[in-house]
Amino acid sequence: MVSASSQVLEGPQLPPGLLDLAVPPALVHLTGDFPHGPSVAIVGTRKPSKKAWRFAFRLAANLARAGVVVLSGGAEGIDSAAHLGALRGRGPTLVIAPAGYRVPYPAKNAALFRRIVERNGAYLSLVADAVAAQTSSFFVRNGALVALSHALVVVEAPFRSGARNAARWARRLGRPLFVVPSAPWSKRGRGSLQDLERGALPCVRAENVLRELERRLSLPERSLNVPQRKARRGRRQPAAQQELAFFGTAPSDREELGRVLAAVDAGARDLDAVCERTGLPAAAAQRHVLTLTLEGVLGPDPAGLLCRRPAAQPVSLRK
Repeated sequence: MVSASSQVLEGPQLPPGLLDLAVPPALVHLTGDFPHGPSVAIVGTRKPSKKAWRFAFRLAANLARAGVVVLSGGAEGIDSAAHLGALRGRGPTLVIAPAGYRVPYPAKNAALFRRIVERNGAYLSLVADAVAAQTSSFFVRNGALVALSHALVVVEAPFRSGARNAARWARRLGRPLFVVPSAPWSKRGRGSLQDLERGALPCVRAENVLRELERRLSLPERSLNVPQRKARRGRRQPAAQQELAFFGTAPSDREELGRVLAAVDAGARDLDAVCERTGLPAAAAQRHVLTLTLEGVLGPDPAGLLCRRPAAQPVSLRK
């Protein structure tokens, strides 16, 4: 595979999440633009059932439409479904790979990796561009994958699998672990059932993950502009006038939120269209779309495209 322009990140340039590892990598190799914002890793078996593959694809697409960056390991099966779903949802996706960009693993996904880089995503590896995958690379890769995410979703994992290794990393690093329930007679998902028995959170739709992202990221020390209790008891304000609380709402954020909402009202139905109408960079537009989605102002229409929720049916994910 012909290499795109790549760079080495080290020291203060390392993505902050990697510092949560007991032994952070000294450097990483990045091809493409590292996507910022709330991120969810989706992993699972390389030989999934058709239903599990479709579920992972739809989950990734819905998370991407909500402004979430989808991470995965680039493998066959569920990983590929996650990356393809994110692309369908017109959001960036990040490959955390066990091999360098010039010798991708698996080789059959080389075209997918190029497409991801071309669509504002990125390919990140802990080894140089010309270094092939080694057995030990996969377990180290899983740690980096989980460290760079705000939550992990496991879709169909046997007892012994890389996905379950990622689940162990999630417990070790304190990341929320979601597991898609599997039929008890399916060998492909027996490991998933065991993780559910051990306390993993069930995932049956994207909203399960979005609620947890809100709970985890709306921390007390953040500068949140939360509406006062008295105002919330009164008549609900029009969505465009609401003080939205998530990921911080400084005056500049509130102005940009208004621009995003106006763009959707004017007909923008996906992230690309929002960026085009508002002039915002993709990362900022993603963040604001997620804010408005979690506040119940925006949501997917029956076709999965962005639209404003009916004012008569407000939805709030805050408890």
